[in-house]
Amino acid sequence: MTTRKGATKNAFNGDAERLRDAIHSRGDYDHVIVRAERGHLNVFAGDEYPVARLTPLGAGGYGLAFHKHTGRWEPMPFTGGLTQMADALVSTLGIYLERSGFSSGNSGSGH
Repeated sequence: MTTRKGATKNAFNGDAERLRDAIHSRGDYDHVIVRAERGHLNVFAGDEYPVARLTPLGAGGYGLAFHKHTGRWEPMPFTGGLTQMADALVSTLGIYLERSGFSSGNSGSGH
C-alpha cells in the first residue's frame, strides 16, 4: 500500500524527471541533473552545489531561485509550469548550466 506521503514523493520525483528532460531538450545540457530534495527541485550542473531550485507554489506551478555564491537563494521573477521553468532556466541561467571546463581556444586569451 502506498501512503499519501509516498504518492506525493513519487509525483515530485516525476516532476524532477520531467524538468530534467525539458532542460536536456533545450541544448547541450545532458549533464544537468535535477533532484527532488527537501521540498524543492534542485538543478545541478556537475557541481556539488545546485545552480537553481524550483519551489512548488501549488496547482502545478513553481517559483525559480538562483543559488548565489554567498550560499543564499535569490528569488527570480519567474513562475509557471515545468516547461516554462525550463525555458526560464536556460534563457536566464544557461551560462551556469554549461559544462564545466572549456578549451583554451574558447577563452579568447590565447593562453
